[in-house]
Amino acid sequence: MKRCQRVLLCTLFIAAFGCSSAVKKSGLNPAYETEMVEAEGMSPVVNGDAEGAKKAALHDAMRNALGLVVGIYVSQDALVSKSVLIDENITSQTEGYIEKYEVIKESRDGGFHKTRIRANVRKEDISAKLRKLETEPQKLGNPVIGFDIKEAVDGKDQPSAYAELELKDWFAEAGFMTGEKDKADILIKGSARSDFNTREGLGGFVSYRASLSVNAVKQGSDETLTTAQEAAGGIDLNDAAASRAAIINAAKKSANGLRDKVLKALREKSMVRLNLSNVASLNDLSDFIKGLRNIPVVRDCWLRNYSNNEASVDVGMRKGGAADLSQLLIKNSKRPLSVGKTSAYELDAAFK
Repeated sequence: MKRCQRVLLCTLFIAAFGCSSAVKKSGLNPAYETEMVEAEGMSPVVNGDAEGAKKAALHDAMRNALGLVVGIYVSQDALVSKSVLIDENITSQTEGYIEKYEVIKESRDGGFHKTRIRANVRKEDISAKLRKLETEPQKLGNPVIGFDIKEAVDGKDQPSAYAELELKDWFAEAGFMTGEKDKADILIKGSARSDFNTREGLGGFVSYRASLSVNAVKQGSDETLTTAQEAAGGIDLNDAAASRAAIINAAKKSANGLRDKVLKALREKSMVRLNLSNVASLNDLSDFIKGLRNIPVVRDCWLRNYSNNEASVDVGMRKGGAADLSQLLIKNSKRPLSVGKTSAYELDAAFK
């Protein structure tokens, strides 16, 4: 049933792209920035109920208007993976995101009623909602994290994986997918060793001291994204429990910083911020983004913001950076751009 819902929703978004077009901006309420779009909806006339079909077609048109805006604010992967969630939280709540609409055309096509509307969509509200639905790892291509951390206690290798399990929990909590080390996109590898510290003055308890040293490496290229080293102590009733506690504490101590550094490295190494000017309309921008997604070296892209004929688009690259993307854009005869300032991860361009 859920799969059918996803297919239906994706079809809805595709239909929205095909039959929607941006007309002009409108600020009905100065507290919200809106975008005026046109969209068409349709519904079958069942048992001669023309009025029911008319209402359903209007609702479908509103959903398609929202679908146009949604489709350029999120990645294609997120659009599919969170289709039901997006449907429940956004496209089903048209009254919360459409500030005003007018019916500009109605017609019958066989057994279907068709309605075309012009609607003012509160795009900033949609953008904020979508950001909450999509985790940071998903925005960066949803890489799979694997672990290969060797453990030793008092100089002897151990078959345990306490550090791996602790780090895995922290990465999973941040929205990362974790999996087998041989199939991972990023491998956290290194060592954790725990050594006896003291029993003196501990009232029968034992103290151990552990050190953790790991690298986050991109599989295939062996490129090191970041490193982490931490040390921590552990106290318990016996040697085994104390050594284990020390390793877990060292992993906990490093987890938050390591996770953040991996995210930062992924953003810097695989993302290009494309700043566009002279954008004619939201529909024009939608067509451009769809074209970007068809470029082989582009993993995905989605709109960060759009206002006053200027847009900021995040482009996830499979390889290369801003300079490589600029060459591809310059050579694109279908949608020529003039390229301005270029840095390692940022690119300014304007529609001609």
